[in-house]
Amino acid sequence: MFKKILILFSPTIFCILSYSCNPAKSSKNKVDKNEFEGVITYHEIEKASNGIINTDDTVQLFYANGNYVGVHSRTSPKFHVVKDYYFADKTLRLFLFNTSDTLHHLDLNFPLQKLEGFKVKKLNDQVLSKKCEDIEVNISYPGKDSTTYTDINFVFSRGYLKVDKQHFANWNLGFFNKTINESGAFYLKFKTVHFDSSHKNILSSKTYDVISVKEEAVDPKMFEIDTTMIK
Repeated sequence: MFKKILILFSPTIFCILSYSCNPAKSSKNKVDKNEFEGVITYHEIEKASNGIINTDDTVQLFYANGNYVGVHSRTSPKFHVVKDYYFADKTLRLFLFNTSDTLHHLDLNFPLQKLEGFKVKKLNDQVLSKKCEDIEVNISYPGKDSTTYTDINFVFSRGYLKVDKQHFANWNLGFFNKTINESGAFYLKFKTVHFDSSHKNILSSKTYDVISVKEEAVDPKMFEIDTTMIK
């Protein structure tokens, strides 16, 4: 059986999962030969409202044909993601945690959000010797008693780490589909900051900074769900 869980990832709920154990097969058969395939390694830092670092991790993102799996370490004693799946054409992400042997999902079709700002600017700094641009996304989440906010910065290099925009067309949460539609590429840096109703006090923050990129064929088995982890 699958469990429900609530987490401060954004104002969302991990719901009961009903899903095929090999969802990668449901992706489009059409393959864009110019699309990136390989492994991106990031440095991830997640901070709480008091600035204490809850996560300091190296994450490997395996990507092919609109499917990815992010592999995190299991060393943190805290509640910590160890695998993060996304499959093309689906409106959800799948998660495994170091404190649980249950697979959870996050619905990416999240209507309770409002786009407050979306702008693109060129940057002077380069990443991996690539000229970069920054997409800044400002989001509000109206609640029953108050509204919270999220500011996102998505740094990319146009034409590098190219992805098919249609793979992410259903990723409405955080307006990631709109961001990918603009960039046409995966990020080199990513930062998300959650604020309280004043839009001044930080509730949490997370950053991803690229360490390395390897363009190579990814074994399709990487995207298969380990059913032994599901109860």
